[in-house]
Amino acid sequence: MSRVLAGAAVAAVLTAGGCRSDGADAKDAARASDRSGTATSSRPSGPGTAASTAPDGNTDDTDDDGDGERAPDCGQDDLTPSATNEDGQGHDPRHLLLVLTNTGDRTCTVHGYPQVRLGAYSKSPVGVFEDSAPGDPAVLSPGDDVYAALLVNGARTDTYETKGITLRLQGEKPGSTVGGPISVVLPAVASFDEGARVTYWTTAQGYALDFVMSR
Repeated sequence: MSRVLAGAAVAAVLTAGGCRSDGADAKDAARASDRSGTATSSRPSGPGTAASTAPDGNTDDTDDDGDGERAPDCGQDDLTPSATNEDGQGHDPRHLLLVLTNTGDRTCTVHGYPQVRLGAYSKSPVGVFEDSAPGDPAVLSPGDDVYAALLVNGARTDTYETKGITLRLQGEKPGSTVGGPISVVLPAVASFDEGARVTYWTTAQGYALDFVMSR
């Protein structure tokens, strides 16, 4: 009789131990599943997520392949320029928005700010709003736009009237140039003076216009 009771007690202990083991295994599995789900959700789901939007409105400097290398520099053949009069139709333009659209078939990078010249005999480019630098270069996929705002005048000195300007793209090294000059037709004749200033390129047009519209 005692052996029967002892055997029953041992069986009860083993059964209870098995229940505790199963419960622990279930909790461990749940925790592992949670960790796995969190890790999966933090990773990009595909190649389209390789270039993320930065707080300043520019995309980061990786290409669509996600290999960490910057897309090649844009050239004049990749881009189509345009300009809008932010003062409204019929008004003399003082605040212009310069736009470059990637009409090519590749992703490319635009650096720095446009080197704007007012004519064939211009000695130096228009000055720049240094505090408008967004930090990262603009990476443009086909169809994307990049913007720079241009303050036409402000010094109230002798003016130079023109219906068109030329700009040069910069390379990764500040002050360097990429490709040839790009001609931009303005929406109306603009009277430039020594107070003319341009912003850095950015993918957020409102960010660029903030630097000129209050001046």
